[in-house]
Amino acid sequence: MIGQPTCPICSKVIATDNIRNSAIFPFCSERCRQVDLLRWSQGKYAIVEPLDPTQLEAELPDLPE
Repeated sequence: MIGQPTCPICSKVIATDNIRNSAIFPFCSERCRQVDLLRWSQGKYAIVEPLDPTQLEAELPDLPE
């Protein structure tokens, strides 16, 4: 069973009827959207797994060169 979506910042449940037309989804508010942007700009999010070129080739569709 799929649960209701929640805001990744404050964990508040997001009303499903507003998702399609929402400019702030997956966040519940503009404030949470701005908090996320601030965290990105401060470098608080990072990819912790090294990128493997063979894995990238398998996951990405063939791109024209």
